[in-house]
Amino acid sequence: MILNLNEKNMALGCKYCIKGEKLVLYITGLCEESCYYCPLSENRKGKDVIYANERKINSVEEAILESKLCGSKGVGITGGNPLLRIERTAKYLKALKNEFGSNFHAHLYTTPTFINENNLKILKDANLDEIRLHPSKLFENCKEFKEFNTKEFLEKLILCKKYINDVGIEIPGIPKFEEEILKLASDVEKIGVNFLNINELEYSETNYLLLKERKFKEKDDVSSGILGSEKTALNVLKKFKGNLKIHYCPSSLKDGVQMKNRLINRAKNVAKPYEIITEEGLLIKGIILFKKIEDISNIIETLEKNNENFEILDEKIYLNSKALENLIENLKKENFKFNFSAYISEYYPTSDKLEVERIPLVTKKPNIKLKKK
Repeated sequence: MILNLNEKNMALGCKYCIKGEKLVLYITGLCEESCYYCPLSENRKGKDVIYANERKINSVEEAILESKLCGSKGVGITGGNPLLRIERTAKYLKALKNEFGSNFHAHLYTTPTFINENNLKILKDANLDEIRLHPSKLFENCKEFKEFNTKEFLEKLILCKKYINDVGIEIPGIPKFEEEILKLASDVEKIGVNFLNINELEYSETNYLLLKERKFKEKDDVSSGILGSEKTALNVLKKFKGNLKIHYCPSSLKDGVQMKNRLINRAKNVAKPYEIITEEGLLIKGIILFKKIEDISNIIETLEKNNENFEILDEKIYLNSKALENLIENLKKENFKFNFSAYISEYYPTSDKLEVERIPLVTKKPNIKLKKK
């Protein structure tokens, strides 16, 4: 199967996404829409919180730092609905533009509900490059396309074009909704909309039951994609005869490419000299835990003698995992009495440093004293 991944069909923001060079800025989890397919997680959905990628933040300085750590060349502002916090959105956008310059590409996701002259002027003054509208009412309440107010939606898009350079549409690939999407594509092309993005419909912890109620099914056991969503998107690509740029984004692209590249970019900037970066963008390091510095003084001497990179923090030695394995192997050959424990840790390079695997090399048995009856 050949997916529509040609760069000529992508908005500029999408190109940065795939390379992992886009800061994902969740400006708020608040939203007045009720899209049954919304995949936003429990810790964000309906909550007025801000996240820069996977990091919860409270200031523009933190957003700038996260962008630097990830080597971002642009930002995608999303939510929730960023227009519900328009002043906050403008504040963060201006700060990022001032820090990284006008070439730092910024796009924003929203719905037509809060598209008006005042909000668009604010976004233009903050130097927003691209806006993506989601016609939520098309999928939420309408059984037939004729019930969707195409005229009102087109008017909102035309209004956007007065203020923002690139105007596009972003929608989920709802199974068996090909004709509705084709009609929408034809209508928006006539008014000069720049692109249409179709995302594979996915289930999450928050939308799973709602999708099941509507008889949607998982396409397989290894992805979060919904059966029929990809087929709908690819049929639209095949059948559409106009010149509008239409791009399909499968869930595997988000999980397997975008996220991976972003992790690799961040890992390169945060990795210590002794840490190893995996192909997936995770970090690996060795850790020795001790109680008394004299218990590991000879180990420190060995590491220094071998010019190994390491650091000592809070009764722990952090070092290269391969160096640790060799060290433990040699100590075992010498029948060394271990007064410490040691393991290899693999974890995400994100701010929370979520550990995904721990391999024990030396495990100290707990000193348990049993009381006599």
